[in-house]
Amino acid sequence: MRIDEISVFVQVLEAGSFTSAARRLRMPASTVSAKVAALERRLGVSLIQRTTRKLRITPAGQIFFERCRIGLREIEAAEAAVTAEAGGLTGLLRLTAAVDIAQSLLPPIISAFREAFPTVKVELIVTDRIVDMIAEGIDLAIRVGPLRDSSLMTRSFVTGPSGLFASQHYLNRRGVPAYVDDLKHHDLIGFGKPWAQPLPMLMRNRKVSVDLSGGLTCDDLLTIRTFVAMGLGIGFLPAFLADQLRLVRVLPDLRSPLTGLYFAYPAQKFVAARVRKFITFALSSVKRLHLHP
Repeated sequence: MRIDEISVFVQVLEAGSFTSAARRLRMPASTVSAKVAALERRLGVSLIQRTTRKLRITPAGQIFFERCRIGLREIEAAEAAVTAEAGGLTGLLRLTAAVDIAQSLLPPIISAFREAFPTVKVELIVTDRIVDMIAEGIDLAIRVGPLRDSSLMTRSFVTGPSGLFASQHYLNRRGVPAYVDDLKHHDLIGFGKPWAQPLPMLMRNRKVSVDLSGGLTCDDLLTIRTFVAMGLGIGFLPAFLADQLRLVRVLPDLRSPLTGLYFAYPAQKFVAARVRKFITFALSSVKRLHLHP
């Protein structure tokens, strides 16, 4: 078995092209192509159909790819576990998170982690899309829960439901709403697009719809937090974002069904030591930041 050929084949499909895989592997594209060709000759089957514009994976290639990428991750995790046991954490940690989480929560955690474990490299992929963790080689994701993907293992990170928040200055000026119907008499900051209203929420475990459409709508939570802190109105925010600026919870019995943040990582027998260490390190960090772990 030629593990190097299999690894290159998997990298080509994950990267989407021979050129991109060559950049990742830091080897000439001709070498990458030669290794895949050698693998195909050894197996006696075509794995990838090459065209001038893009790659097409054959049915046999798809089966081989699905099996091999899982096996390679197991090998990498086992190697990392042995390395960590023998003398310390090493390797690359590929982490992904949404924009608001990445900007507001992760910089101090990653900075402290790198200081504590300088031999571990960290690559943070900031995106609001749900990535295919296995296909894109992602070790760890931070997502809003609860999660439904059965192929992923999860662990609670930051708890605290999303809800409605306002600044103390705004509430002193406009009063505190006591009922959902009172919101129609307040300045509201809508989340998402104007046509995305109303928001589905829970009031004492009963489903309710809350219409926050008004004069101001924004699809970025950090910007909404800024507007709320400026006293422009009542807005929808995750608790961990609001707590950082000591914003005031409005209608505390009203909450979003999406509660808290979760770590997610591919289900496998061996989880790399650097992944396990980052999770425990991040959990201890949010305790120090008083973010309700």
